[in-house]
Amino acid sequence: MAANVKKSSNTGAGKFFREVKTELRKVIWPNKKELINYTIAVIVLSLIVALFIGLIDLAFSAGFRFLVK
Repeated sequence: MAANVKKSSNTGAGKFFREVKTELRKVIWPNKKELINYTIAVIVLSLIVALFIGLIDLAFSAGFRFLVK
């Protein structure tokens, strides 16, 4: 009966974390220059989207106020 019992290190959380560690070794991490460029791109894109949504909100607010009056 004892031969049929699986080791706890081959199942569950232990196996999961070993597989995560293995996969993280395969990741190609960005260097400092790439990281700065990606960060700037995200900030600029976020500002553009925020501006766009803000303008759409102002337009709908003005339209709604016009219809209510």
